[in-house]
Amino acid sequence: MSENKKQAAPRPSEHSLNGQERNVYPVLRHASMIAKYPDRWVTREHTADTAVLYALDLGEGYLLIEREMLAQAGWSNEQLHQAAMKNLQGLPYSVKTQEIAGNRIHFISPTDGYAASRVLLEPLLQSFDQQKQGDQLGVAIPHQDVLIVADLSGDTGAHLLARLTYDFASKGQVPISVLPFFWEEGELTPFLVVSQGGDPEIQRKKK
Repeated sequence: MSENKKQAAPRPSEHSLNGQERNVYPVLRHASMIAKYPDRWVTREHTADTAVLYALDLGEGYLLIEREMLAQAGWSNEQLHQAAMKNLQGLPYSVKTQEIAGNRIHFISPTDGYAASRVLLEPLLQSFDQQKQGDQLGVAIPHQDVLIVADLSGDTGAHLLARLTYDFASKGQVPISVLPFFWEEGELTPFLVVSQGGDPEIQRKKK
């Protein structure tokens, strides 16, 4: 999969959100980043392992939107979220599919810097869920530049997705989550593959 080269920009105080409604996008980060700086960025809850932040796209790079920037522009959190989601929905993408050991693995990796953000497009996940032939729909956002959606057959498929997620996360420039997810009833639930002396077991991670 090709890597997007868009990098986080420095933290210049002169950047403003005024007139930038068409240049904001949602991005995903690991929840530990929010815990470290709880009052810095504009955030939105996502899963037990991840959180939504927002980026001001600068062309060759981007700037994570801070609460101070939002206040200066007079925007609400919801106004920012709606603008970012509208812009995300307008970005094109393609899907590459591979079949591995009876599991259909779909890769979405456009080079626009917002591949993983497509996990926020519920109609996209719903369409994969409706078309799945296996037992479970799995999802992974190992780093910023790929979204993996997997039509999984049993625990073997879940183990495969866990290995893929870890491998991709170790290679991405902006890692997000080493844990894969199940898409169940419109919710993403992180899971772990745990080995306790016998066959590996699947354990769901709750909020």
